[in-house]
Order: sequence, then C-alpha cells, then structure tokens
Amino acid sequence: MPSEGGADRYDVWRSFDVDPLMADAVVYPETERYSGLQDVLETAVNYGTYITTGGGPDFSIGLYQMKPSFVEALEKAWMRSGLARQYELWFDTADNATARRIRISRLQKEEWQDIYVGVFLRLLYSTYGSYNKAGEWTQDGLETLPIEEQVRLAATAYNRGVVWAAPGYGDLDTLRKHSEEKHFHYDLIPGKNTRRYCYATLAWNRYRRISKVPAE
Repeated sequence: MPSEGGADRYDVWRSFDVDPLMADAVVYPETERYSGLQDVLETAVNYGTYITTGGGPDFSIGLYQMKPSFVEALEKAWMRSGLARQYELWFDTADNATARRIRISRLQKEEWQDIYVGVFLRLLYSTYGSYNKAGEWTQDGLETLPIEEQVRLAATAYNRGVVWAAPGYGDLDTLRKHSEEKHFHYDLIPGKNTRRYCYATLAWNRYRRISKVPAE
C-alpha cells in the first residue's frame, strides 16, 4: 500500500504505475481553483449529512476537489476490478456510517487525495484499456492513443465522472463526446459573466508545460 506519511506525490502516483505528469495535469485545474476557507465550510456540510445518510449536498472537497460520491464509486469499482490485491490496497465499501466517516476523513488529507488520484488513473487505464479480464483484445484502449488524447480523456473523466465498466469494456467514445466542453470556471459563485474553460485543455496545457512537450 502507498505510504500515508507525506511521501512525494509523484512517488505515490508511480506506485500505481501511472505517469505522475499525467496525474499532475489531470488535477491541476482543481488546485488552481482551490479555496481553503470554502473547503472548510463545504467539508463541514458534507460531514454532517453524508456520514449519517450517505446523501446530502455532495460538495467537492480537498485540494483536488473530490466529491464523496465520486470517491465512493471509485472505491467500489476498485474492489470489483481485482486491482486491490495487486496493489495491496483495500477499501471498506459497506453502506454504513463507519465507512462513510473514514472516507470523509481521508478526503481531508492531502496524502489520501494523492492516493485516490493514483487509484483513479490506474482504474481508468484498466477499464478503458485494450484487454478484458480474460486477456482478450477488445479495443484500441486509452494507453494506445497519442499522449495528448490520453491526457484530455483522463481529464474529462476526472472532471465529469466516469462509468466504471468491466476491465477493457469502457467506451472511449463516451469520453470523447465531452472532451471539448467548456464548463470549468474559477468564480466562487458563477454568474452570467463567468468565463468558462475546457477542463481537458487546461490539463493538456499543464502537461505540455511540465513535460516540455513543444507547442504545435
């Protein structure tokens, strides 16, 4: 299991066999929008409702702005995928207050947000990869695409959410349909004059900067 003790986030992401520059780029737009004060308030609301009922406002919290529902679905998909044993990382996905309290507590810790990003990308590449559980070729998966498309699709999946199909059976076209949409903004309270951006483009621009990929 990856260390919780403040290990460099790139090391955490490498421990899941994912490109740390990819992980950095995928969450970068969220780190730019992060507000500590807003996070404290929204975490408090989530804590009061999510733990007791499993529902509620479902605010995005933490440095990478993850919703409790997003992480709950991620944990369940991870446990179904067979990756838990490979990476020695198990989650309690029971529908009870104890499991939900642990989840909210983890979302308040930066090291656990790093871990969840690693889980997300490893699971994404498995689900939207080339092979199914039986090792049969099913599609030209995410890992076979040009790096720009990989970054854009991974960022789209992170920003919009994703359908967790069986390994190798994720439909890449469902991600492509949304990869050019402009919904992301930096305003605390969006209005009619709010400028909106394509999340996938912001992520790709970040990847290009930190990986030194030349502009076309």
